[in-house]
Amino acid sequence: MTTLELEMEVAELKTRLHRVERALRKQTNFARHGSPPQYLPMNNEDLLAWMREQGLVSDPIPDDVRLAVQWDDLSDEEKDAHVRFMHGLALDPPLSEIIIEQRR
Repeated sequence: MTTLELEMEVAELKTRLHRVERALRKQTNFARHGSPPQYLPMNNEDLLAWMREQGLVSDPIPDDVRLAVQWDDLSDEEKDAHVRFMHGLALDPPLSEIIIEQRR
């Protein structure tokens, strides 16, 4: 077996292991937090209440509220400019390479 074949097999095994670990975490969370609701909430308030009961979401901290107000106060042009700027950012090395390296 060549080095490339071994690397590909290891990558596949890591992917499969990641999926199994994710499934176990999900199963553990349901066991810890209870099962999903027996019905689908009819509105966002009911869904948010259920998510809070399960510990999946919490109220925003004061800094989050402050930043949200600042964002809401921006003009549409300023928001668009910020979004364009963020989309134009490039990491060196790319984030995908950082993640792959951290998994080794």
